[in-house]
Amino acid sequence: MEIDINQKKISIGDKYQIFTDGSQTHRAAAKIFRIFSEINVFDVNGDVEEITIKRRFAFFVAKYDIAKKDGSIYELVTKSFWKSHLQCTAGMDVYDIYNHRGRKSSVYKNDKQVAWWDHAAVSWFNGDNYKIIADKDCDKLLIISLCLAVDNYASNDKEKSAVNFNIGRMGPQARAFDPNWQPKY
Repeated sequence: MEIDINQKKISIGDKYQIFTDGSQTHRAAAKIFRIFSEINVFDVNGDVEEITIKRRFAFFVAKYDIAKKDGSIYELVTKSFWKSHLQCTAGMDVYDIYNHRGRKSSVYKNDKQVAWWDHAAVSWFNGDNYKIIADKDCDKLLIISLCLAVDNYASNDKEKSAVNFNIGRMGPQARAFDPNWQPKY
């Protein structure tokens, strides 16, 4: 499955259009006038939040609550600041997000890769753009939420010009990117 997330930076708040296999399936919007970021993900045709991503107070590290509409709440936290490794506990499952050198990130569920995304190198008059490649049977909304939370943590309010460049991450990494991984269709 291929998921595209396109951010639109506007003067107050951010909006996202989310496409799955070429068709828009979801949209997201950051709430305005918040001390800590809050992003709501909606079905493209609905006004009820499917997922709410709330940033919590933490120094230098990511700390987010991801709340689904069924009432379950997952926690996303930084495991290694220097190696850019984050972890989300979702019930009995553990999702590890590894940010690699460059602009790629991988998602592992219980130590098996289920997705990866690439952050666009250049954006024109817009915010960040991501292309996610994921297993067909993965929790699509959770993968989207993880990508949005990582984007919010890594680059919130940094892209304010007409043309933005992202050369990617340098330095140590907790796990190398696997170029041979293929999603389950």
